[in-house]
Amino acid sequence: MNYAHGDRVRILGKPEWGPGFIQGACKNGKVKVRFLEAGRKTLNLQHAKLMKVALRDPDWLVQRAKEVWERNQQARFN
Repeated sequence: MNYAHGDRVRILGKPEWGPGFIQGACKNGKVKVRFLEAGRKTLNLQHAKLMKVALRDPDWLVQRAKEVWERNQQARFN
């Protein structure tokens, strides 16, 4: 399966990681994903089984992006 930057996914073997977002194009069978609960991971698609998730609420995505940005800004100055 092809993944594009911004696709929302879940990893079937690690549901506790929560939803993730593809951070770049798939290269050499690997893809970078930022998970809500596990942070940024580089996954080998031969071993990691990803499932694309339909984004139901675009407002949630905007709110989540603001929260992450604010948290990152606070971390930079602490």
